[in-house]
Amino acid sequence: MVDDGDVRRNSGGGTLFGPYEVEYGGRKYFGNVWMREFHTFRRADGIYLFVVDQMAVHKISEATARIIDKVSCSSGGLVPASMLEHLKVFDLVEEKDKPASRKAESNGKRDRAAGNKAELGVSTIALFVAQECNMRCVYCYGRGGKYAGGGTMRDETALRAVDWLMENSKSAEKVQIFFFGGEPLLNFPLIKKTVGYAKARASGFSKKITFGITTNGSLITDEIVSFMKDENIRPLISFDGTREIQNRQRPFRDGNGSYDTVYASVQKLRPVFPQLSGRATVYGDSDPCEIKDGMSRAGFTACFLTKASRVILDGEDATETADDEALSHRMIAFQQKEWIRLFQSITERRVEQGDPARSLVPLVTGQKRYFTCGVGKWFAAVSVSGDIYPCHRFVGQDDTRMGTIADYRADGLNEYHRSTVDALPQCSVCWARYLCGGGCAYENKSRTGDRRMSDALSCAEMRATLETGLALYARLDDDDREFLKDAYQSIVKDRLP
Repeated sequence: MVDDGDVRRNSGGGTLFGPYEVEYGGRKYFGNVWMREFHTFRRADGIYLFVVDQMAVHKISEATARIIDKVSCSSGGLVPASMLEHLKVFDLVEEKDKPASRKAESNGKRDRAAGNKAELGVSTIALFVAQECNMRCVYCYGRGGKYAGGGTMRDETALRAVDWLMENSKSAEKVQIFFFGGEPLLNFPLIKKTVGYAKARASGFSKKITFGITTNGSLITDEIVSFMKDENIRPLISFDGTREIQNRQRPFRDGNGSYDTVYASVQKLRPVFPQLSGRATVYGDSDPCEIKDGMSRAGFTACFLTKASRVILDGEDATETADDEALSHRMIAFQQKEWIRLFQSITERRVEQGDPARSLVPLVTGQKRYFTCGVGKWFAAVSVSGDIYPCHRFVGQDDTRMGTIADYRADGLNEYHRSTVDALPQCSVCWARYLCGGGCAYENKSRTGDRRMSDALSCAEMRATLETGLALYARLDDDDREFLKDAYQSIVKDRLP
């Protein structure tokens, strides 16, 4: 024990309620030292430290790990000056008097960021020009593309949706329309009419407008390719990789396989869109590595894979997917390989597009991810009837309907703006929150019943894959990181801090 009479205090104000310095036995100690939130983890090649609030990752020695462990367990006890200096190298020492002051400062930055985006209103919509589909994918969360409804959008609804976007995008300089379904190309004439009208309206509002389309790729004609090229409509093709998997999981309505038709469409698109993106769904016992290889062979340069979602339309209980835990393990192994591929590409001065490249954005820029996406905030979906939902995945779910294009106004902060990772009890104590953003709202709701709460399996999967990415990022040199910052400039331009 340290005798109070033998301790010389230097607390800058005579109080022990903030950090203070003492001398004992001729050595300096510091008391009431608070450490920043951190996470340490081991890999085969050593130990890594992630400082949560600083968005910084370091490879550390065994000795440093022991110091961190000792100080973090001291509960504000005296820390030798030598240890304190060691911690400061990694910016682990909280300079404020109390951790609460840092939390208040962080919350202020978060709230200002959310408020700034609220000022922009809704800048992106998914326009459901068709809630019908010519395929019958075995995992469709839209129940055959109908989303508890069906039909195709009328011309006047589409044009009014464009007006709604212009009126509710407020001060946003750029707006986006993504054509969605069902299969949106079942209503190609309306897409053409909408693009022309939207360009004219955007010009009248002094806004720049861009377009995209998510399609199953089965209805691509030369006319459609030409139109997409002329209007720079970026396609995202749903494609499950190999002939066997595509035909089994994504058959046509009559049961016939769709691989040959979609593959031919991809070949039509490749000369026009050299950077062609594809999205695959991993379902049942399918192998994500096999799917990715099949997509690459077909000609996709950016491949995004996601697990099949549970169906929760019309308030139904979520449908179970086959062996979630086994599938999660396969996805972790796949994503770890993808992280390695990404970092190999970085050393070759290119960035291989895919899910890891998206996850890397917060780490490269230092911009915290308070939300996973723009659901209910700067992104909305418009159904064939003109109803507004927080995103395309919620269309048809009455309990998430926000209004219609006739009556809903994007004014001020709503419950989605307020659902930041720091405001969610489960996320607020997770070291990965600013890299993750809290998970997909639809996936959360389908697995836990609450869009604000992730399930344990998904969280474990996210943390495992992020640890792989963090360890690899820590190995990059200054030139590699500078290259990444330049490469990501266009990606993060409109991203929420």
